[in-house]
Amino acid sequence: MEQERLTHRLIAAIIFLVTLTFYCLTIAPTTSFWDCGEFIACSYIMGIPHPPGTPFYLLLGRIFSMIPWAADIGLRVNLISAISTALTIMLTYLIIVRLIVLWRGAVKTLEDRIILYGGAIIGSLAFAFSDSLWFNAVEAEVYAISMFFTAIIVWLILVWHEKADDPASDKYIFLIAYCIGLAIGIHLLNILALPAIFLIYYFRKSKVNLKSLVLLIVVSFSIFFIIYPGIVKGLPNLALVLKNNFGAAVAAFFFVLLLIAIVLLTVFAAKNRSRALFVSVMSIILILLGTSTFTSIYIRSNLNPAIDQNDPENLENFVSYINREQYGDWSIIERRAPLWEYQIKKMYLRYLGWQFMGKGSVMGADGFLAETFSLQGLWGIPFLLGIMGMVHHFFKDFRRALSILLLFFMTGLAIVIYLNQPDPQPRERDYVFVASFFAYAIWIGIGVAGILESIVESIRSNSWLRRTVMALVAVIIFALVPINMLAFNYHTHDRSGNYVAYDYSYNLLQSCEPNAILFTNGDNDTFPLWFLQYVKGIRRDVRVANLSLLNTDWYIKQLRDQEPRVPINLSDVQIDNLAATYWPDKKIVKIEVPPQIYEQEREDLELRKEFIDKTVTSAPEITFELGPTFMGQAIRVQDIMILNIIASNQFKKPIYFAVTVSPDNMLNLDDYLRMDGLVYKLVTYPGDRISPSRLRENFFNRFSYRNLNNPDVYYDDNIIGLIINYRSGFMRLANFYRQEKMYDDMLLTLDKMSEMIPEEVIPIHDRRIAFGIGQMYLEGGHPEKFEKRIDFWFNQPDLSADEQLEFAQIYYQYVNNHVRSEEIVSDLIKHNPNYLRGYYWLFNLYSGTKAYAKGIDLANQLLQINPNDSQAKVRLSQFRMLLDSAERANTLP
Repeated sequence: MEQERLTHRLIAAIIFLVTLTFYCLTIAPTTSFWDCGEFIACSYIMGIPHPPGTPFYLLLGRIFSMIPWAADIGLRVNLISAISTALTIMLTYLIIVRLIVLWRGAVKTLEDRIILYGGAIIGSLAFAFSDSLWFNAVEAEVYAISMFFTAIIVWLILVWHEKADDPASDKYIFLIAYCIGLAIGIHLLNILALPAIFLIYYFRKSKVNLKSLVLLIVVSFSIFFIIYPGIVKGLPNLALVLKNNFGAAVAAFFFVLLLIAIVLLTVFAAKNRSRALFVSVMSIILILLGTSTFTSIYIRSNLNPAIDQNDPENLENFVSYINREQYGDWSIIERRAPLWEYQIKKMYLRYLGWQFMGKGSVMGADGFLAETFSLQGLWGIPFLLGIMGMVHHFFKDFRRALSILLLFFMTGLAIVIYLNQPDPQPRERDYVFVASFFAYAIWIGIGVAGILESIVESIRSNSWLRRTVMALVAVIIFALVPINMLAFNYHTHDRSGNYVAYDYSYNLLQSCEPNAILFTNGDNDTFPLWFLQYVKGIRRDVRVANLSLLNTDWYIKQLRDQEPRVPINLSDVQIDNLAATYWPDKKIVKIEVPPQIYEQEREDLELRKEFIDKTVTSAPEITFELGPTFMGQAIRVQDIMILNIIASNQFKKPIYFAVTVSPDNMLNLDDYLRMDGLVYKLVTYPGDRISPSRLRENFFNRFSYRNLNNPDVYYDDNIIGLIINYRSGFMRLANFYRQEKMYDDMLLTLDKMSEMIPEEVIPIHDRRIAFGIGQMYLEGGHPEKFEKRIDFWFNQPDLSADEQLEFAQIYYQYVNNHVRSEEIVSDLIKHNPNYLRGYYWLFNLYSGTKAYAKGIDLANQLLQINPNDSQAKVRLSQFRMLLDSAERANTLP
């Protein structure tokens, strides 16, 4: 028995080390996009991230940020996800082992070992290398460690299940309660595992009948309600109600009395040996102790850190923060998108398929992967094993199978119903459902065990053959499932050379002049900037103003009051009363420009030898037409604030919009926005859309493009969409040089773009853009570079006949390659003899190149297919006349 326990622990340790190794090999070397930059920055400075807060994660992040494991603090915080996910996989292995033992009993034979360890290893590693879990494991996000807490409470309840008859087993319930409290300080997803925990407890402690089942439902709902919304939302709301109605002293006194009552109740339960009451009260105390990490939110906010979302430094703001009020509320009943077609199929079943069926590559018009199901890469084998495992589990141990099914449902479809996601979403949301994929991976392991059990039952007489077949099948499944999943997903999950979020944010900040105000659009052009400013100390003089947050009163006040300050001419009362303003029609808005500022810009432009309107001699007004931006009848708070900031600033600080800001959010200021890099600067004069000198300085000398020319680094479509902004900047600069006939500078710009962002690594998905680049090379005297691009696009699969004909025209018109044009269209006609446009195009080619004999042959070929084709008859007559004329001319002396 001791030897078996040692083997079991050794396998668990190996699984942890192997998965941790792969996660460390593929981990992001610094910050990533979305929430990662915010979490890293808030961990480092102990700031306040977006609601409802992740205090326990931030405390862990702060500890990891101080451990000198890596030079980059972002990488240190990323390690939380890698380590916690490796622990999750180890726990998954332990869980599968315990579930199989529950129906098979202790290991006695070699066959038992192959079944038990084979199933558990394959199931856990299938989860380890699944798409969404791996994605979470290599970046600084809360979902990896949240999944760890889900796994650990499932494992703890199974340990308790084994030792439930021992009075000391209550310690596992206490540990589960404490873990739940800590997990709430990371993400609320963890509490969705509670129904499965309750069911395991019920089947172990109660007889299955209607009365006990009703009692289970009542008790489960009561406990769930006590935790959420009770402890999570109820206590803060109660404190606020008491404070507002009776004062802070009464509220504090009430909670002191409540604490004393809980202590007395615990003492009463202990003295009267009421085990159920003692366990219940102690569990509540431990959950409260775990959730006490939220006090750090209140404490840190009062110290006004640089990132202080919602400013929860008083009870009103704290309750609003916990309740996520800035995101609004929604009904579960009234669906915000079609339940089946969008919310279930597209936003859940498609993700489930990614993990265990395969992942397609066809992009839809909405920018998301289009196929609901695809067998690409995984061939559906893990999914089939999971189905087999679920069926086998119900046959062998329906009680625990029902518990896993409930876990699968609550962390999958139940989330779909609760979240009620609208269409469209800004990004893929698969990371939310990882706990559901965890439950399915358990069934994959049980499915493998079921297959191996069937071999034992089928081959009873020959033990050597039985063991050989079992080992062979286990090896084959191991290769087809975890090894294949590792191979299929490795490249797309390897972020080891991905510095795009860091460099893009760095370049965005470097595009700005000193002491600038930079309007950003959303998470991806805000959170990584916070990381650079507050962790790396880069360009802290630039004040980032997020337009989404600019709709909130607390954020406006922070911009106004905290350094570097944004000029805002509003009092606290005025800010508190801001709301969408009735604005039904387009109106002319005028903002005065101080004369000295205008003169400074004129001098700067002349110094840089850039465009300036010499006819304007006095300081102009900024004049633009602003229409409604909200519901066709109003302008938003963020629009009001942009106008206020511009007017209050008086052009003393440079104002910029990130290039990712939607045109709808720029208030129709286009005539006064000049591209200086990855930003548009608000200038005092209309008409000049780019600054060639600033663009060149930034794109050539100041920007960082690490690994954008490295074909071994994977970039997803979201990242490529941002990288295209670099290409857009290069193209606009090259087009300027083209218009000015500065061809040497144009070619230098195009070559720099190709060097930093080669098309082989960051592909161009729109051939019109590729042709535009090629045409500039053509004008600059490099037709071979144009033809190279034409060759690439012509060789793309599934070109229509008309598209092929279009390429033939391009070869003829731009490259002067008549032979290539003729080959394309002749081949087109060969495969589609009835394609008349091809014949007519070749008639024009042969006429232009004086290939009259070929024209005659082609006309006869068409007349054989279509004897009544009038154009073929006319062309035949013309070609004969022209050929006769040419032959007579050649025979003249």
